[in-house]
This record gives sequence, C-alpha cells and structure tokens, in this order.
Amino acid sequence: MIGILETVSLSPRGVTLAELAAALDAAKSSIQELTNGLLARGYLIEEDRRFSLGPGPFILAARANKLAALSLDHRFVAELREVLGCTIFVGVRVGDALVFTDYAGEESPSLTFVARTHARRPLYTSAAGKTLLANVPDDEMYRLLDLAGPEQAGDVRQFLAELPEIRSRRLAFNRAATFADAFVVATPLLAADGRLIAAISAAVDPAEADHLDDLGEELKKAVATLGPPYGLKGP
Repeated sequence: MIGILETVSLSPRGVTLAELAAALDAAKSSIQELTNGLLARGYLIEEDRRFSLGPGPFILAARANKLAALSLDHRFVAELREVLGCTIFVGVRVGDALVFTDYAGEESPSLTFVARTHARRPLYTSAAGKTLLANVPDDEMYRLLDLAGPEQAGDVRQFLAELPEIRSRRLAFNRAATFADAFVVATPLLAADGRLIAAISAAVDPAEADHLDDLGEELKKAVATLGPPYGLKGP
C-alpha cells in the first residue's frame, strides 16, 4: 500500500492501474483491491482512470503538525473571521467523511475540538459535509449516501430534503443537528478554475441562531470579496 502512495506521489499527471502494477511488479487484481481501499479512505483520487494523491496523507501530516492539510492560506480564514465576527472552519472531504483542516475564532467545547483533532465526521449531517456532498456528481453522492447505516437513515432523508435548497442557495445549515451548540452555515470554497476544494463554515452562539440565514449571505459575499487574492473564486 505504501508503494502505491509513493509511486503515485512521484507522478504529476497521475498513474494508471496498469502503470502501478508494472511499477510494483504485482498483479492488476491485487493492485485494484488496494486502490479501492485507498480511494474509499481519501488517500487516492481517480480522474480519467489515473490515480493521484487525495487529501488523506495530508490530513495525517496535519495531525502530526508536520504539514498543512491544504495549501489554503490561514490568513484568508483569519480575515473571514475578522469580517464576519464569528468562528470560521475549513472542511474537506476525505473519502466518505468530512475532516476540518483549519479554523479561526472563539473556542467551542465541541466544534473546535473536532477541528483540532481532524476527526472524521459524516458528510450528511454537518453544514460543511452537506455542502461537499451536494457539490459532487449525483452518482457519487448517492454512492456515499448508500454507505450510511440504518441508524443514519433519518439524517440521509433530511439531507435529501434539503438538497434542492442547498444547491440553489449555495448554502447548507446545521441547526444543532450534530452538537447542542452547533449553529453553522457553510458554502463551497472554489479554486480559481471553479473546482470545489473545500467547504467554508461560519459558526455562531445559540443566542444568535436566528441570524444564521443572514450570516450565510454575508459569508458568500465575504468569500467572493476576500478570496481572489488567495487564488479562490466566489461561490
């Protein structure tokens, strides 16, 4: 498995299954089984039948405080926090889960703990996860939803009910669905070429929950205004 990651990391254009098998002197069927597992956990991504490194290895490095999980400049996150006056989180998809990679703002007993530990969270419950899930192709979205167990069926149904509005408004909400103090709105964070790279979330105290819709609109405007100098595009 390590050989696969090392081989892929050396190729800027990605590596095919056949090229991996040849490089590692292994059967394609064996390599396919390993790449399936690495894809599911976010250590690889596959585009046009070529494998490249996913965010998973960078999350491991971030947990060890060796390397930033994303090239996203923390100053952008801090600027958003100053403009909006609330705690800001950056979340990325790692396989079938959401992982927070950066944040700026006030400490929260639950939310900032999840961000500091880079804990994996379901995609279909949090505002950031719902944002990421709503912005993948439908076949991939339903594949990820199918991984949920019977006990998460209600959460999946709720996400699907919210999906049209998430896509039309470019906003997703968490109104105490994951933690009692979690009142969060999220929007997509796009690279300059329009690729989805993360979800950016703004969190407020429960006392300010009534202003979450307005905060979402302010978040979109702030990202559009502050993002371009950092190589980002407004949602």
